[in-house]
Amino acid sequence: MTDQGTRIAMLALAAMLSTALPAAAAETVSLPKGCKAFLTVQSLGCSVSSYWRCEATPPGTVWEARFDSDGAYSLSVYDKEFQWLDSQYFADGTRESLLDPGPDPASLTDLLRGGRDDYAFVVRETGPDGAARDIVHQGYDELTGRKVVIDGTELLETEFATTVVDAVSGEEVYSVTGRQYVLEADRLFFLGPDRTSSEGADFSNDFSPIRFIRPGEAGFAATTPRFGCEASEPIAFRPGNLAEALQ
Repeated sequence: MTDQGTRIAMLALAAMLSTALPAAAAETVSLPKGCKAFLTVQSLGCSVSSYWRCEATPPGTVWEARFDSDGAYSLSVYDKEFQWLDSQYFADGTRESLLDPGPDPASLTDLLRGGRDDYAFVVRETGPDGAARDIVHQGYDELTGRKVVIDGTELLETEFATTVVDAVSGEEVYSVTGRQYVLEADRLFFLGPDRTSSEGADFSNDFSPIRFIRPGEAGFAATTPRFGCEASEPIAFRPGNLAEALQ
C-alpha cells in the first residue's frame, strides 16, 4: 500500500516511461535514469514482459511492461507483497488503481508462510472518457504443494479463484479460476491457465511463462513475443500505443 504522495510519484514515473518504452518499432525496452530491469519473461499467448525496479519508489516496488506482437499492451506496478497498485491498458485507454486502504490486501508473505492468502480489495476503474466505477476483487491464492521447473527456474504452483463485483450494486462483473506461478526469490506472480466467466460466457487463456531471461542473456529486454503468436484464435491481450495512452 502507498500514501497519496507515493502514488503521485509513481504516476509521474509512468508519464516518463511514455517516452522510454516502445509502442511497436523498438526491439528492446529503454528505461529512465534510476530504473533497472532485472527480468524478461516470454510467455504463451504471444506475450512478453519486462520487469524493473526504480530508486524513486518504495523498496520492493516492481514495474511490469507487457507487449504483444503489435506493441505495448499494459504498464503495471506492484508493491512488495505483489499487491496490484496501478495498471494502464493501452488498447482502450482504461486505468485501474487500487484504493487505499483495502479491507484485506493481497499478501505474498501470507501465501508463502501459510500456504493460502484470502483477499478483498477495491479498485477504481477509469475509462478513457474519465468515467469511473469502483469494483471489488475478492478471492484467494493457495499453494498446491507442487514445484514446477520452467526454463531451469523453479516456481511454486498456486490455484486461485477471484470474483469481481460492482462496489455499489453488488452485481458480479466477472469471475476467474485457474493456476498461477510464484517465483519466490524475486517475489513475482506469473499468469497460468485460467477460465473466466462473464455475462454468461466462459473463455479460457493460458499465458504460462516459457522463458526466463536475465541481464546479459540473449533476448533480455526484448519487446517481441516468441510463443503462441501463430494461434488462429483471438487472444485476450490487445495492443495499444503507450505514448498516446499516457498523454
